[in-house]
Amino acid sequence: MKNSVLSCLALILMLTVVTPVYASVEVQATIDEVIHVVFNFGNVTHYEEIKNVVTEFTIPEIILSNMEERNLTDVEYGWEPVYFNDTEKAITVRFYLSGSDILNFTFSPETMRRTCHVRTDWRKFELNLTDDFSLNLTQYFGMPLSTWEFENTADPTYYHNYTGTVSCDPMCYFILPKEATEVRVEGEIIVFELPPSLGESLLNSPFLILGAIIVAIIITSLYRSVKKSEEHELKS
Repeated sequence: MKNSVLSCLALILMLTVVTPVYASVEVQATIDEVIHVVFNFGNVTHYEEIKNVVTEFTIPEIILSNMEERNLTDVEYGWEPVYFNDTEKAITVRFYLSGSDILNFTFSPETMRRTCHVRTDWRKFELNLTDDFSLNLTQYFGMPLSTWEFENTADPTYYHNYTGTVSCDPMCYFILPKEATEVRVEGEIIVFELPPSLGESLLNSPFLILGAIIVAIIITSLYRSVKKSEEHELKS
């Protein structure tokens, strides 16, 4: 009798517990004038079901909603079509994030350097696509950014490989521009410096001012020449 009761309880538990999802998860965020984001899901269980519900807007809309809840509203995204690999049961979602609450640059005329501030806590959310597909990215990538690995290579990169008791081997990368210097972390924000853009260089160049003066002198000289020519024609 006791064994029967235990068996029934075990069966009920199996029926009520959400079937775990099995998938490899890799997130790459490449920082430029915007943040190019790629989510790669491989060997996805319930693949056909997931394929029918995931769209190019699914993940960006979750991120925007989470940001708005914290009054971070200057956030925009662009998207690309979702790529499905039926043979490998893999899904790739690509989009980009922009807006001053995600990414902003300041320029110093004194140092002629741009300072970039990149918010990274948008990575923390839960992806619930179906009753059977749930990925907790807050759990996987919620470790403080200061504890992540950093490789100062050709493309400076912060990365984290979650090694907890999950089967999806989560990886997340924040890839900085190769020109980035003075790289540091301030809470959940990556800060680094870059050379000035072409426009910033021109606007702060003494040659631009000199050129403007020369152009003004030429225009003034031409105007006077035309004016004198018109006066001469009137007299004659």
